[in-house]
Amino acid sequence: MFNRKWQGVVLALAALWLTSSAAVAADLTGEDVVRKSQSLYQGKDQRSTVTLELINADGSSRKIITKRLWMDAGGRDGYTAKTIFFTTFPPDSKGVGFLIWDTADPKKKDELWLYLPSLRQVRRVNQRDQNEAFMGSDLTFADMGQRLIQEDTHTLVGEETIDGKGYYVVESVPVTESIYGKKKLWISKDDFTTLKIEYYDTKLDLLKTQDIKWLRDGKLRVYEQLDVHNVQTNHRTVYAISERETDVGLKDGDFSERTLKLGYRGR
Repeated sequence: MFNRKWQGVVLALAALWLTSSAAVAADLTGEDVVRKSQSLYQGKDQRSTVTLELINADGSSRKIITKRLWMDAGGRDGYTAKTIFFTTFPPDSKGVGFLIWDTADPKKKDELWLYLPSLRQVRRVNQRDQNEAFMGSDLTFADMGQRLIQEDTHTLVGEETIDGKGYYVVESVPVTESIYGKKKLWISKDDFTTLKIEYYDTKLDLLKTQDIKWLRDGKLRVYEQLDVHNVQTNHRTVYAISERETDVGLKDGDFSERTLKLGYRGR
């Protein structure tokens, strides 16, 4: 008697919970999903090694190894994040550095600087050059930053199950200047990590795909590997992140033109 009575209550509560969960999921917009994906906890700062393997259509390849420092700027002075790369390999590129300040203002472009040790000077990367390939890879300088939510319109166009896991499918169309006609993202329903991205050119032909592997450690969600394939040229770049340290105490002074000139000090 007791079991039958409470069995009905439990079933009713379960049905109510499922209905409520479905309603919450149904209420999410494409912008909501992208906003959650961009707000994943990555720590206050990171220090890591990024290895780029550039793979040509004929299968030949070469490697570039960099040290990467990243910091969440939290909107200070109008910036959301700061990143600096120091090239350590190959020898003829050692010391080449890139500095990126991601702006918090959708009306402004991110700020980028390039340091060439052979010339011993820092050069500011203009807006047009930000669409050039980052170190010859399949992502541009602009791709290495993160577009602001309001720079695109985000539409939830469907849901898919991949390897038994559910994903939101969001289409992002630029409303500010971009070399892409649109992007399509597969974002996890569980933790809002992005599984893959499709980039389309201004003619809306598929240009390249990006597959992402994640490191999950408690609440921390960070990239572990990016595999980017330009389907129009059949060129690929694999970005592997290793030797990652989080919350190491980086400061704004670590992301300056002076730091670019000094190079990586192994801190």
